[in-house]
Amino acid sequence: VHYNSSGNWQLADADDNTKSDGLLGVALGADASVNGILLRGTVTLDHDPGAVGDVLYVSTTAGDTTATAPSSSGNIVRVIGYCLDASNGQIWFNPDGTFVEVA
Repeated sequence: VHYNSSGNWQLADADDNTKSDGLLGVALGADASVNGILLRGTVTLDHDPGAVGDVLYVSTTAGDTTATAPSSSGNIVRVIGYCLDASNGQIWFNPDGTFVEVA
């Protein structure tokens, strides 16, 4: 998720730089304001984002994580962590503060 300028958490999305810059986190339940947000650390996702050791990125699918860097014009490429387990969705979440927009 991405913390927006209104002070709310929204799904992060590499298709939209206003949803992939700034503070990122992982929602720890269906309602981030109730269940909390992980800002850095080990977490288990609801999907398998890649193979062990893969670099992970904000996905062009809102709220998702991927081992494939976004590559279409206007996409935001931002490293958010590393895959720790290829079959249980475990990652090290440590988003980089920098990002690049694909030309």
